[in-house]
Amino acid sequence: MSELAPINSHQAQTPSSLPARFGMIGTAIVALLCLVTYDAVVHDRDLLEKDRVDWTMFGLVRPVVTFVAACLPVLGLRPHPSNARPLENQSGLLAVVYVMGGLLLLAAASVVLAPQVLFDTVREGGPVSNLTELVFLIALAGLGAAGWRARRERARVFGLPVPVIFAGMFVVTFLILMEEMSWGQHWIGWSAGPMFEGNAQDETNLHNFATYKFEAAYYSAAFLFFVALPAFWPARVGGWWKQVESFVPPKLLALASLPLTGFLYEEWNVVPYQVWFFMGLLIAILLAAELRHERPAPRVAGLMMAILLPVSQLVFVFGGHRMLDGYELSEIRELLIPGIIAAYGWWLFTSRGDAGWLAR
Repeated sequence: MSELAPINSHQAQTPSSLPARFGMIGTAIVALLCLVTYDAVVHDRDLLEKDRVDWTMFGLVRPVVTFVAACLPVLGLRPHPSNARPLENQSGLLAVVYVMGGLLLLAAASVVLAPQVLFDTVREGGPVSNLTELVFLIALAGLGAAGWRARRERARVFGLPVPVIFAGMFVVTFLILMEEMSWGQHWIGWSAGPMFEGNAQDETNLHNFATYKFEAAYYSAAFLFFVALPAFWPARVGGWWKQVESFVPPKLLALASLPLTGFLYEEWNVVPYQVWFFMGLLIAILLAAELRHERPAPRVAGLMMAILLPVSQLVFVFGGHRMLDGYELSEIRELLIPGIIAAYGWWLFTSRGDAGWLAR
């Protein structure tokens, strides 16, 4: 990587730039609120309502507004070039980028060439479902190993000891895994019973009582933590923010996580998901530009993601009707999320000890 140019405090972000940054973000929020309100009042459409791609005039205007709204926070949150974190070349994380890009390409090809195979692969109890649970176990192993290695760290994050932070991440990941496997119902096969009457899939879990809301929280949290946070985190921070710096994912993991913003068909009309996608597309372009002077492997990875993300989404929007059910892409996204968590867990492990496979 090329070294950052020397800077002084005056060259870093100045207070006078903050109103402009907040103004951009505020303008985006107002535009999106107007869009959502109009859709609700005029079309009686819920914010998280899923449906086939909307080809009405408003359906064509919606992505234009969300694209503009996505540009504003990217401009507002992007650190000054003199205070941007370097995009470190780590071969282990680079492999994760290629794996995620390969899955995105495979999903797009399946939508066009083999929709029946795609459906059979992602259906409940199928290979993708089982693999998702397996990858969650790998993620738990990584977070557990990282937490064990950090057990003697005395640093605190917002008043909490570092081992407590690791324990919290482990517990949250464990709860998501158990919800994913309906607390063992998928493997043992019991009946959910009257306590879970009203569950959308008659399963022993809580998230299917409010599936769309849970998905929105889950997908948005994954985007914010694994894509937006590492992409916009500056090289130098002070105060309390310095305490969390060692937990911020590297920018290369943001590149690997970009497919999480895609895989949209039934959710394409959902405004927050469109914003996440367009922000992801802009971040992909920015990261690819940062890698343009790197060695071939990372340079190709950046270019690959910047091309695959928009091309695959065009395939999903225009060819998604080929799918047998329509939910298939969501299942693949839910496989990618634990994959990213696993990569993050093992990165935390290697970053707190001797260099391992992610640090080489």
